[in-house]
Amino acid sequence: MKTFIKIWAVFTVIAFLASCEAQMHILVTVVDKNTGKPLQGVFVEAKAGKNGDYTKNHAAGTTDSTGTFEAYMMVGCAFGCYDILMEYKKDGYLFKSEMNEIEKVVELEMDEK
Repeated sequence: MKTFIKIWAVFTVIAFLASCEAQMHILVTVVDKNTGKPLQGVFVEAKAGKNGDYTKNHAAGTTDSTGTFEAYMMVGCAFGCYDILMEYKKDGYLFKSEMNEIEKVVELEMDEK
């Protein structure tokens, strides 16, 4: 019985430490805010981290002809889940960033400069 309790305790600790390890599926479509049309070539970056340090993990790329960006990334650690910082950049449009909010459709606004 004591052996069972020791094994159970070790398993519980390991499960607790790994409980936040997960792979996140990121799937967003970026559109023009005024027209609603998909934007191709938007640079999208998802950064994972905590307390202002978003270098723990990242996924980056550009949107395709349908305005879609898709990526997978690990977003956890043994001492708590990471925050996710999403950034969207395209020439002629205002830069957009969001913390812990991964929208299915992201609207970018034209830069009026």
